[in-house]
Amino acid sequence: MIDFPIMNIKLSTHFADGYKSPSQKARRITEGWFKQNMYCPNCPSLRLEQTKDNTKVVDFVCTNCGAEFQVKAKGNKIGKKLRDAAYHPMMERILSNRSPHFAFLQYDPSNWKLNNLLLVPGHFFTPNIIEKCKPLSRTARRAGWIGCNILVNNIPPDGRLFVIKNNKAFAPKHVRGKWKQFSWLSKKDVSFRGWTADILQCVRSFGKREFTLQEVYEFEDELAAEHPENKNIRPKIRQQLQILRDHKVIRFLGSGRYISI
Repeated sequence: MIDFPIMNIKLSTHFADGYKSPSQKARRITEGWFKQNMYCPNCPSLRLEQTKDNTKVVDFVCTNCGAEFQVKAKGNKIGKKLRDAAYHPMMERILSNRSPHFAFLQYDPSNWKLNNLLLVPGHFFTPNIIEKCKPLSRTARRAGWIGCNILVNNIPPDGRLFVIKNNKAFAPKHVRGKWKQFSWLSKKDVSFRGWTADILQCVRSFGKREFTLQEVYEFEDELAAEHPENKNIRPKIRQQLQILRDHKVIRFLGSGRYISI
């Protein structure tokens, strides 16, 4: 990890000139920084282009590879869940394998500096990380509108890639390498990605490199509840471990033992 000035963490407040709403100011400032500083993690492109205002779900796009990004910013720490926009457009994109990639910016509003920038590739977005909110009340300006939350803790650690962490930046080569490791998931349908992400989450939850098949079997009831359409959970677990092995995420040691690579 290397210190700045590779990437400038100072946010330019002039992007908010003419705006009075605190939320609009924060959005203009953070998106202005993103446009000036962020590169594409999916290809060698050095810049991302901002989409037109009110474009649903997508805020930035890479004109080189077509990667789409939604940007979220917070003035406090990134917690267990993050408020997203409308529920139905987001779920429609996930189910049709068109989820954008997400960039979560966490800044200090007292000095307008970035503390953290976290990327979550779209191929890690599955229905179980989206929480449907209650419709807005009849008295609300947008009565009946349904938003959603992103459940950060349901995303495997491999799908949470830091560009900036604790005011320090990772080199683009490092970020792109981490991104590429699971890019093969982008070509799979939502059911396949859901299973892979869930098994990966189980494996990472052990907090150790070496684990056993029996330990993964202990998640059988939880996985059955998450995937009620599947009546053969243990064979599916073994299949997903083999997929992770084939993609060099884990290695089989024999006798039901595995190790993370």
